[in-house]
Amino acid sequence: MTQVHKMAIGRKALLALAATILALAAQVALAQGTFYVEEEKDGRIYVFNNMKSYEMWKTGGELGVSITRPGEGPNGETMVFDTDEAIHLYNFKHGRPGEVLVRPEPAPKPVMKFAWKDGKTTFESDKAALAISNRVQVRWTEEMPETGDDKGSFRIRRAKTKFEGWFYSKNLTYELQTNWADTASSLEDANINYDFFGTKGLMLKAGQFKVPFGRQELTSSGSQQFVDRSLVSGEFAKGRDAGVQLWGMALNNTIDWRIGAFNGAGRNKSSNDNTEYQYNARVTWQPFGDVKYSESDFESKDKPLFALALQWEDNDMHGATSGNDNAREIMGGDVVFKYKGLSVFAETFYRDNDFETGADTESEGVHYQIGYLFPNRKFELAARFAQYDPNVDVLNDAQTEKGIAGSWYWNKHSYKLQGDYRQVENNKTKQTNDELRVQLQFIF
Repeated sequence: MTQVHKMAIGRKALLALAATILALAAQVALAQGTFYVEEEKDGRIYVFNNMKSYEMWKTGGELGVSITRPGEGPNGETMVFDTDEAIHLYNFKHGRPGEVLVRPEPAPKPVMKFAWKDGKTTFESDKAALAISNRVQVRWTEEMPETGDDKGSFRIRRAKTKFEGWFYSKNLTYELQTNWADTASSLEDANINYDFFGTKGLMLKAGQFKVPFGRQELTSSGSQQFVDRSLVSGEFAKGRDAGVQLWGMALNNTIDWRIGAFNGAGRNKSSNDNTEYQYNARVTWQPFGDVKYSESDFESKDKPLFALALQWEDNDMHGATSGNDNAREIMGGDVVFKYKGLSVFAETFYRDNDFETGADTESEGVHYQIGYLFPNRKFELAARFAQYDPNVDVLNDAQTEKGIAGSWYWNKHSYKLQGDYRQVENNKTKQTNDELRVQLQFIF
């Protein structure tokens, strides 16, 4: 082979190698995003740095996400770029100064949280929260009247579903609760509450809820030491009504104050039954910390808990019915002490009854309760004494309740089995009736 032929073959080999290197470089360049095309169409200049965007535009005329800059072309044309890199490449090619492009951070995607604890299933996002809970109380009662036959029966005492949470702001909360076991009037709570400063110092609640009166009444039926409330609580504290309430915490959360105005007709009434309102006020002093509305001592640890409350209610029911309506004014107070499983609770009521016709009367009621939660926090014993005197000017007409109770807690009040034995004596009728109750409660 001549020298000339060898040189020709060498040149061909070098050219082939160069072509291969250039092809590889082109592929690398494309992979690194150095694809560049600019085309003019319909008075606009389109600049591409992404081959797929360019092919999509050529095929269907659609560009998708783009950056449009009216009047920035060399002759005032509108410029359309497929990426920020296309802007930089166009500036470099046409000798324009470089740019620092600042793009806003993409909005964070909404975060949804899901949790279950102590019978509550909670869904929460950045805009709202919803907690759902259900409470069922299955009860067996053996009635043992002084006269007549004993009778036992089963019942679903309560079957409640509760929705609660917040929306728009954590300062704006809501509550909705129904009791499926109450077929005549199932709606219990339907209210909204606004915390003006986010500190619980000043709040406004409106709708239907428990009026601020009676500690045992304000304590959920699911958080009781006995199977149900005392006869005194049921006589003086009437529970839920429709109205508004201002309330809050003061003096480093040692003062809990509540004042409200209500229809006074009871829950689920479409309107006021007369021209007057019911007014309530309650103030609680708790110097050692928040004493929750729960009768068992699952709270105290290294220090005791103590709460003292005073309350007042005025409800003029004159004209509410065609009967002899009562205008009642009630004053009362309660005290709670909890420490290392021991819980002591007492409340007292005084009521002045002003009837439309006939003599006015005065009523009184007292209720004492003591319980001890054993160190295993599973078993508790409790005792109760309550007395209601419907007319202090009449002798021997009082009603007395005495009872003992035992509870087994699998998960505090959320899952428990309770039993109590009580004796109710009516001095007026000279009747003494006994009652044995066993109840299983589960909240889920």
